[in-house]
Amino acid sequence: MSKKIVLTGGGTAGHVTPNIALLPTLKKLGYEVSYIGSYNGIEKKLITEQGISYSGIDSGKLRRYFDWKNFSDPFRVLHGYFQAKRI
Repeated sequence: MSKKIVLTGGGTAGHVTPNIALLPTLKKLGYEVSYIGSYNGIEKKLITEQGISYSGIDSGKLRRYFDWKNFSDPFRVLHGYFQAKRI
């Protein structure tokens, strides 16, 4: 049985770079690594440059100010949750 692991994170490179730092060790230990992130975030470019399988999902943003997207983002997060479960 092969060992598989899914990493995730996005929004800023600060959430992605720790995962990138883990990649050499995970590969050395024999893990098949894949990544789940947003469709258009910086994580997509950073992860695919590492040769890792990448899947994009819907995601939202927590805004601490009024924005009309605050009303739709909870539904995007919920949709992204089910997308991630399918992956």
